[in-house]
Amino acid sequence: MSDEFFQVYYDYFTNMAYRGATAGKNITVAAALHQLPLFIRGGSIVPTRERHRRSSTLMKMDPFTLRVALSTQGSARGELYMDDGETYSHLEGDIVWREFAAATKGKVVRITSTDLAARNPKEAVDGASLTVFDPDNAFAKSVAVVRIEKMVLVGVGSKPKSVTLEGAHALAWEYTEGAASSSKKDGAPGVLVIKDPRVVVTEGWAIVVQF
Repeated sequence: MSDEFFQVYYDYFTNMAYRGATAGKNITVAAALHQLPLFIRGGSIVPTRERHRRSSTLMKMDPFTLRVALSTQGSARGELYMDDGETYSHLEGDIVWREFAAATKGKVVRITSTDLAARNPKEAVDGASLTVFDPDNAFAKSVAVVRIEKMVLVGVGSKPKSVTLEGAHALAWEYTEGAASSSKKDGAPGVLVIKDPRVVVTEGWAIVVQF
């Protein structure tokens, strides 16, 4: 049977965790009239922009929040694609395409950013095959200051000893106690919020959470 049936799902608005079951199960979730229930599957990383704007154009330089929904195995993955949204310059490789990943090994969770376009140039643009890709392209330069302003790791089962930007400095964080992603019961998961890690979306980096 697919792992989908055993995976954990987190409420987007409350972080409440709901567990899959072999036989399947129904859950009832309270929802206000203005709000639909929305869940993030464990194993996903969702980049969001949290600031309200009148148009997407005005969001070009806004920072991102990464919501890291840990799977039952303590891993997660997501992607971010950006182009100017106005011209066809993406066909020439003026894009940013990043992969974010979280992996747990022993008492360490490591969150990384890598360049998917450089790794897979022929798959970087729908309908066009880039023979080469320049990570320092014109669009990437134009958004070079766009940063990750916050990371929210959901399903962290214990308080970390340290959170650091690999090869650099310690980061500010706060932890709300709760269950691990691997727990068997529904309920409130542990949530780790990393405040302004001072990393940008166009560069590679790694954040290390030590337990």
